[in-house]
Amino acid sequence: MVISKEAKRMNPAHIDHQQILAFLSVAQTGSFSAAAQQLHLTQPAVSKRVAQLESQVGAPLFERLARQVVLTEFGAQFLPAAQQVRQAMDDLAAVTLDSSRPLSGRLAIALSHYVGLHLLPSVLETFSRRYPDVVLDLRFMDSEAAIDAVAQGSVRLAYGTLGHSAPSTVETTPLWQEKLVLLVALRHTEQHTPSLHELAQHLPVIAPAAHTSTRQAIDIWLNALQIAPLAVIEVNQLDSIALLVGTGIGWGVLPETLQNPDLARLPDTKLAPPERQLGLITQKKRPTHRLAQAFMDCVTESRP
Repeated sequence: MVISKEAKRMNPAHIDHQQILAFLSVAQTGSFSAAAQQLHLTQPAVSKRVAQLESQVGAPLFERLARQVVLTEFGAQFLPAAQQVRQAMDDLAAVTLDSSRPLSGRLAIALSHYVGLHLLPSVLETFSRRYPDVVLDLRFMDSEAAIDAVAQGSVRLAYGTLGHSAPSTVETTPLWQEKLVLLVALRHTEQHTPSLHELAQHLPVIAPAAHTSTRQAIDIWLNALQIAPLAVIEVNQLDSIALLVGTGIGWGVLPETLQNPDLARLPDTKLAPPERQLGLITQKKRPTHRLAQAFMDCVTESRP
């Protein structure tokens, strides 16, 4: 790629931190409108900041397609440097923040829907009472995307499922060990309790997406039992899987917390369903911001 003369003459002093934030948000979400929601700005404001940044660097950073926005080759080269700038600014704020002042500001946290619905309500209530001047920016995504967001510096903190292949740049703190159980619609057990082999022959399994650590653990377990499901219906959210299993269209392997009156738990097989770890994800070699540390303390306090 040929970089323009303007890009070669780029003066970093002219680049505004808010322009960097807008660029990173659009790069993460692939959308100016989604970035505007994330940054609590209007879409024209985000577009203006990105346009100003492109003017400063002298080259386009994004290619506008029909339904999404993608990085240009130069934009992809610029991305790591922009992430470093954001990290440096955040780290500077963490160092210079007066520890005697009450906590205030905005804390972005990436988390899965399951964590937000089932593990965090009491934590959020405690945190909001304790630190009323802190605005929580909760960004819901699957755990794998949350880990990537921490690794890329988009957020300081994430809470989700801890996989076996987290990037070396992140640090994980296990907090929960969660047992998965085999669930089926209650009506499928009215005549007799079906075995896992029977279910696999007659009904599809409803499971998370193949790239998730929970799905990978389920697949390893089924392979160890030499069970090949009739079909796989992929659904992103665990609560949605529980709802669909309750309709009787398939069976699932889900956290115990999702068992409800519409679902029957089947006895464990000779090899019990897997467990999974949930916990906090932070970036290594970065000072822990007071806001992030305060939230982590509330999470730790909530453990039984």
